[in-house]
Amino acid sequence: MKVSYCSKTDLGLKHPINSDALGDKKTKNGHVFVVADGSPVDANGSFASRLAVQSILDFFEREIFDNVFIGINHAFQFANEQLYRASILEEGLKGVFASVALVLIRDEGVYHAHIGNSRVYLKSEGKLKRLTTDHGYLDVQLYPSNDVDYSKPVVKLPKALGNTPSISPSVCQAKLDVAAGDVLIVCTHGITKTLDDQTINNKVEYANINSNILELVDVSKGKSAPENITLQLIAVTEGNIQKRLIPAASVKQNSIVDSTTTESQVTQEQSSLFKKNSLGKNKTIKFGSLIIAVFLLIWFVFRQPHDDTDKVLDDAGEIITKDTTNQHQDLEELMEYEKPKKAEKEEEVEEEDLEVIEEETTDVEPTDETEIEEPSTPKEELANTKATEKKEEKKKEEKKEEKDTKKEEKKKEEKKEEKKEKSGKNKSHTVKSGDTINGLATKYGVKPEAIRKANNLTDDKIEIGQQLTIPQ
Repeated sequence: MKVSYCSKTDLGLKHPINSDALGDKKTKNGHVFVVADGSPVDANGSFASRLAVQSILDFFEREIFDNVFIGINHAFQFANEQLYRASILEEGLKGVFASVALVLIRDEGVYHAHIGNSRVYLKSEGKLKRLTTDHGYLDVQLYPSNDVDYSKPVVKLPKALGNTPSISPSVCQAKLDVAAGDVLIVCTHGITKTLDDQTINNKVEYANINSNILELVDVSKGKSAPENITLQLIAVTEGNIQKRLIPAASVKQNSIVDSTTTESQVTQEQSSLFKKNSLGKNKTIKFGSLIIAVFLLIWFVFRQPHDDTDKVLDDAGEIITKDTTNQHQDLEELMEYEKPKKAEKEEEVEEEDLEVIEEETTDVEPTDETEIEEPSTPKEELANTKATEKKEEKKKEEKKEEKDTKKEEKKKEEKKEEKKEKSGKNKSHTVKSGDTINGLATKYGVKPEAIRKANNLTDDKIEIGQQLTIPQ
């Protein structure tokens, strides 16, 4: 499965601090997309949302989960533990929590989960479907929504990360099948407070997600008193199922069907209309409809969907280049790097074999048996030949043993010389990120005091790029 996506978070018009956070990462368990809405809307809320997003992304990278649903639940539990522990240890973080929505994309399908009032949508065949149900509302009186009962008082989120030591997030019951052309929407409550589902549906198109995300933010900011706004649009370029059937064309205003007509009334009116027409007209209509359907089907199968894989929006709204499909960018460079190494090894092996053959041919000495006179009897001849063969074999074995001993002696001498050179010379080390005096001492097998003394250091402070002398 392949996707093209863009992300956007905006401060809004009400608060000076953005308490929302978002992130995505290709992990061992699939491509994870996360948005989080921290509360309260201040520095503490911003910390809570960022901690929630980072904890979930890191958890999916730890190990591969055999059961994806259990893995998603454990990821939420892990993020809740991190936030709840921080709220206990830091006095200023008491009472902070975060609402989180997650989408996990794998080859076999899409999985989603959430806690709080952040949402996940799927737009398919021109229709928008909400995949999550909010766990409560905040500031209902200030930001009315179609889902709110105005007779009820304002309530806080009964479910959110950081509220309690343990949580029960809502995880999908089965994988979601998607096809090329579908769009997934992951957003915080800043969008859904001001925009209803119909507006979101009208503003999201598969081929224009980069411009759609900016339009959604602008429309939301145009409403009264919007808060922080965060969302991710994920366009499916290759799904886990084949392309869906083309949706039925919308009915015109002058048709027999209007917006108030029920489905049964539609079928009755259509049947009565067709009965009044002649058989010739019916055949003409059916034939024309068949031609149009075949043409649309061919166009839908062979068309190439617009792929925005290389166009991704950063948090500031600017388009940046990002490849979300190529997982082997450095494969060709790696192959080119290994080829010369293999060729060098083969050349070395061939040179050693040639040297051994030349030594064997040049070291052959004439034997004493060449001057032996021909034996007078067959028995003496056989005995002499066997004796000569044994002598030749013994000489060859002795020569091989001498060669082996010479090679071993050469190797030992080379090793001794290397040890002498290493023991007599000091090494130089360029300080990198994460290096310490104690770490370098253990790495090179020397004492920290020796390194300080060799470099005239009075303490353990070193800087990146600094050249250090490592005494031997």
